[in-house]
Amino acid sequence: MQILDSLAVGLRYLVLALPPVEIALTLGIIIFGLTWVRPRRIVSLPTSGRRMRTLFHVGVSGSLGIVAVATAATWLSYLHAFPDPTGFGGWWRRPAPLIATLLVIAVTAVSLRSEPLPAPGERAITPRRRWWAFAPRALLGVLLSAAALLLVTVAWQGLIGVPAPQDANLYGNVPASTDLPLFMVMQGGMGYVAGAGWPNHLLTLITLAAAAAALILTLGHDANRPIPARASAAQVNEERSSTARMLIWVGLGGLLLTLGAVWAHTGFIGQIIVGVVEDNGDRPFPERFVVGTGYQDIAAWMHKGGYVVQGIGAAILLRLAVDTVRARRALRGSTEAESSAPEALASTAGERP
Repeated sequence: MQILDSLAVGLRYLVLALPPVEIALTLGIIIFGLTWVRPRRIVSLPTSGRRMRTLFHVGVSGSLGIVAVATAATWLSYLHAFPDPTGFGGWWRRPAPLIATLLVIAVTAVSLRSEPLPAPGERAITPRRRWWAFAPRALLGVLLSAAALLLVTVAWQGLIGVPAPQDANLYGNVPASTDLPLFMVMQGGMGYVAGAGWPNHLLTLITLAAAAAALILTLGHDANRPIPARASAAQVNEERSSTARMLIWVGLGGLLLTLGAVWAHTGFIGQIIVGVVEDNGDRPFPERFVVGTGYQDIAAWMHKGGYVVQGIGAAILLRLAVDTVRARRALRGSTEAESSAPEALASTAGERP
């Protein structure tokens, strides 16, 4: 019994020592620890060459950079808290992880395009492949599903945004007068809540489209890149499959970080309710009722679920960075074993029976 009490106290101190749950890295570290139930590496690297070095930097520096951006953005959102002074102050913080992901994919594309090509006479004839030819199907399906959820969410929130009338009841620390469509109407038109509309979500929508285009173009160009005639099909498939897997994992991590931030924000403002007392003159016991948003039944799930989705995105990128280092060490170990094998055979052959 004393052991259980000690564990409970230790867990309580651990929770207090962690940053707030709103910060992407908090749940990310916890979920990252849970991923080691499956210790097998989620990525691999080509055996050698410039591509191996490029993917190594993408898996380590790129992943950790996206997590750092997401952590800084969510921490700033936590410090500012809702409501912000404008009603759309988080317009750049929510898509910040996806913007960082877009930059990582763009830099990777430039690096892959700068690889030396085989001479025209040394190129093998390759068929035209789809951009997803080397992508793992299940992982690609998860990525597309997350992108669809983000697209639906920001489109819905953008469409429900309206400007508030001059004499409207405003909920949120917003300017007294603004013509921007950043409010959503509460049930029955009893008030207007700030945090919706295109001022809050336009950059997220643009970044999602740009990141999708960058990923498709990068994978498509790499799938149809000329290959040396002497290269084996197995080697080419390994290089391009590992590249596609690495980029999709990076894209999924950044996408989930942004999706979680959008859901947390959308769910938070959707939970706002206002108590109303009906004016019934001199009659006793005036009627009291509560007015909320049009999606208040699911708002709490979106709010809390957004933090979980953020944590999953951060955990994916942390695991990707660690597994990339593990893949590099495995390559070095196999290279050292191969180089030492001929020496051992030579020394054995020199011995007399």
